[in-house]
Amino acid sequence: MKKIIILLGIPGSGKGTQARRLVQDFHYGQISTGDLLRALDVDEDADVEDKQMLADMKSGNLVADTLIYKLAFQEIKKYLADGTGVVLDGAIRNTAQAEAYQEFFKKQGVDLEVVTIEMTLSDETAWKRLTKRKVCDKCGYILPYSPDNEKKKLCPACDGNLVVRNDDTPEVIKKRLEEQGNSALAPIVAYYKEQGVLEQVDGEQSIDDVDNDVRKLLGV
Repeated sequence: MKKIIILLGIPGSGKGTQARRLVQDFHYGQISTGDLLRALDVDEDADVEDKQMLADMKSGNLVADTLIYKLAFQEIKKYLADGTGVVLDGAIRNTAQAEAYQEFFKKQGVDLEVVTIEMTLSDETAWKRLTKRKVCDKCGYILPYSPDNEKKKLCPACDGNLVVRNDDTPEVIKKRLEEQGNSALAPIVAYYKEQGVLEQVDGEQSIDDVDNDVRKLLGV
């Protein structure tokens, strides 16, 4: 099983769900840009410049790639030093970032341990999933949309209340798909295909079927 697993997909494709399963079952570390930024936000001992860049982001400015690299590369180094594999969940948003990560992996001597898995999904299906998924108001657990999950009211992780995310409004979702949909993802997919490390899984399937296909690709 490869040490570095990069999960690609548009919002709603299920990459976060699959990342959690891999982390739980194979004890991999997880690198998510959102999680890294949230951790920085509550870290009282964090670097002042990093905090300022985060404040700028909250004011509407884009997050500087240098900040993302610093946070992500630090965490990846820690995992690799412990002999732990890493799952990157939606951490790469453009080809420049893809190239930067690949260069970093080369310097760490793990560039041949990289596999990239795209969970393919139409923008139409993504819209349906994103407008109907729920999140726990207590622990933050995200419950993906499915006919069965639509009926659930309590979090399966902590029994907290399941609610619709504040940022899952139609207007926000429309903008997110414009910025992170298939047209935006295409150059990143092309980059990894050219590198010879791209695999694809049909994200239109059920969560369990996607899980099975991911494991087949990983040889587990």
